[in-house]
Amino acid sequence: MEERDPEEGEGRKEIIVDPQTGVAIEVHPEMKTDMVMAFISAAYLLIMLGFFFWQLFDIWVGQFSLIHWIGYKNDGVLASTSFRSVAFTFIGGALGGIVNGFRSILFWHCEKKVFGRRFIWKYISAPWIGCSLALFAYAFIRSGVAVFGGGIPAGGTGTGQTLALFTIGVLAGYGSREFFVWLDAQVKRIFSVASLKVPNLIGKSEQDAQALLEMLNLGLGNVSEEVTEDPSLVGKVLRQTPVADEKIASGGRVDITIAIKNKG
Repeated sequence: MEERDPEEGEGRKEIIVDPQTGVAIEVHPEMKTDMVMAFISAAYLLIMLGFFFWQLFDIWVGQFSLIHWIGYKNDGVLASTSFRSVAFTFIGGALGGIVNGFRSILFWHCEKKVFGRRFIWKYISAPWIGCSLALFAYAFIRSGVAVFGGGIPAGGTGTGQTLALFTIGVLAGYGSREFFVWLDAQVKRIFSVASLKVPNLIGKSEQDAQALLEMLNLGLGNVSEEVTEDPSLVGKVLRQTPVADEKIASGGRVDITIAIKNKG
């Protein structure tokens, strides 16, 4: 294991607030390995920056060099508005992630000199996480699941739409942390809507119970019978499964037990 040089500040610790998250982090002075990893991270991001700028220009002018090299030759599809929209959103996400990576390296390595070698994976994955999040944003826009401000012409055509989607890609890649937080909120919002509370059916007739369930987009499941000595309960629900107020998926079924008269 590499040891810290006492002259380089062995044992010294510093608390720095991450400008992106606002979280106070305990850091140590850089060692030589940390500096090497910071250089490798910056070099990698620089190469990725050149690659994606080349792809941006190559697709913009309609050359599709890399795609042709891979073996795909259908220029009709490649020149379509839908492909160009996806491609520019994808590239925008990569560029946003790369710029965010450079910003992070400049802060932690160049300014604070506390770059940690273990974070090299953050910078290696930055362009590709940016691409993925940009495609998520594109899917939300085109499907209408998300609502974005600023008058984005998601359903339009031409240069305006392309630039708008490219911008969304850049923002998704650059603000990947915020986008992850937003995604978590959307998942909770969407799937909580699909989760319903079971109504209280006790004391209702089978017909009334079924009607209430259908109003809530639920269904009547198995109906069993149980003998009762109380005439006032005959024909009414004695028990239900799931019980009242329990969470159930939209479209789920509720089993009930109906009281019947003792025939003896």
